[in-house]
Amino acid sequence: MLNKKVIFTFSPQNVERPVTYQLIKDYGLWVNILQAKFEPSLGGKLVLELKGEDEQIKEGLNFVRQIGVGIELLEQEVIWDEEKCIDCGACVSICPTGVLFLDKVTYKLKFDYEKCIVCGNCVEACPLQAIKVTF
Repeated sequence: MLNKKVIFTFSPQNVERPVTYQLIKDYGLWVNILQAKFEPSLGGKLVLELKGEDEQIKEGLNFVRQIGVGIELLEQEVIWDEEKCIDCGACVSICPTGVLFLDKVTYKLKFDYEKCIVCGNCVEACPLQAIKVTF
């Protein structure tokens, strides 16, 4: 089973299409919505994690392209240098998905890589450059 993170970009014309429902029902994919922002008159963006067999994912993404939704695969990865990090929390408040958080007991920074959408906000916020994006 494969995991792929993708960004779907919707135009105002296709913003009301039930794309996630169709990916689940018609292609047997497991869909996890990581972030969504929509304005019916402007369109929107949807950041998802898709899980399924390679062929299912390919067919599902082809369907999405055919209905006019833009697709961007997230091939980047965020690397956190735990040794360099001083747990200041500057990256925590700027993270849109809550991937970066301070442990309530130890006050040490924690990073949930699975939910990261590679927005890059944390890279800019880190005063010690302990966070980097790789391609």
